[in-house]
Amino acid sequence: MLHYPSRTAMALVLACPLLLPSAGFAFEASDNAIAQRFLETVEAGDAVVTGYKSVESANDTVTITGLEATLEDDDEARLTINETLLSGAKILENGRLSVVTMTLKGVSIEDDDDDDVRITVKTINVADAVLPSPEEVEAEGSADAVAPSYSRAELVDMLIDAGEEGQVPVARVLMQIDSMDGDLPTAGSVQAEGITIAAASLDDDGKKAMTDLGYESITLSLEMQANWDPDGGVLSLNTLKVSGEEAATLIASLRMSGVTREVMAELEKAQDNPEQAMGLMQNLLVDQISIRIDNDSLVDRVLDKQAKEAGSSREEFVGQLTGALPLMLSVINNADFQKKVASAATAFLKDPKSLTAKAAPPAPVPFAQILGTAMMAPQSLPDILGVSISANED
Repeated sequence: MLHYPSRTAMALVLACPLLLPSAGFAFEASDNAIAQRFLETVEAGDAVVTGYKSVESANDTVTITGLEATLEDDDEARLTINETLLSGAKILENGRLSVVTMTLKGVSIEDDDDDDVRITVKTINVADAVLPSPEEVEAEGSADAVAPSYSRAELVDMLIDAGEEGQVPVARVLMQIDSMDGDLPTAGSVQAEGITIAAASLDDDGKKAMTDLGYESITLSLEMQANWDPDGGVLSLNTLKVSGEEAATLIASLRMSGVTREVMAELEKAQDNPEQAMGLMQNLLVDQISIRIDNDSLVDRVLDKQAKEAGSSREEFVGQLTGALPLMLSVINNADFQKKVASAATAFLKDPKSLTAKAAPPAPVPFAQILGTAMMAPQSLPDILGVSISANED
């Protein structure tokens, strides 16, 4: 199956100006102040700019062509940007670079190692970009670190190519930041469409998994919208929706409290330290969680396939499966919750339309309590979180 790289193309919007030690620049200095500051900001990150072809300025737009860099964490990995257009750009008093419109054309991250993933993007359009100063980029992981900001960023025609393991084209990704609290975003959204997974492009295992279910390809889309109230400390994932045409749709939401400015700043610094991040999250509170699956033939395909393999009709197979649910669910060791799950699962398997799970505790529950209960008394979790299960509800 296809494995995705840690440096995804979505991160290119933020990473391209930040990918690259600052003292003693490897590139030839430009006499254009905007281009020079852009290149200095790039050099302040985790790679080395190896060169560029030209810098031109016309009609309030600075154009850098043929930008090339090697990524510092992998000497064989290369970043290329055929054309970088910086329109309405100016250097602010704090050393940051403000750009009304930043357009990157022909972006590529690739590695000479055949086992690695190559990512290409035809065009990246960024509106109202503010790139940190080189000093702020170099301060990664400290209180002085600052991430780039923008109001809107769009990636067009992205391709994730894992060679023999498969290719995944993505038609469009749109990211928006609707509001900010200082240097931290407080509301925004992400949309991705035209994520096409073709059976023919996958390895043998992936191809078999898809074709056994009757798919030659699946086209996915994603929507996410979230907002954060830094004064009240409430973080809401209002919508996370992943849809597959003629497959299924997953819709989730989450609301957490205790997410203060201080916690958010610490989480930002701990993004490369999972253990530290997990320690910070134990102090957060879960207000509510909702997960819903809407079937659009995927469940039917799976049931038909399994029934065929079992040598029975689908009705017989579902009967056997639902009949075994009480025994299968007995490991939960919570009789009332087991009945709720069995009832909802039976209704869904017999007529697979939708399945919904909600956690709505009477009072917010700390993550630390959830983790402790999961280890010491997991049968109590459904009651502590106020979990409910339902099937085929509108």
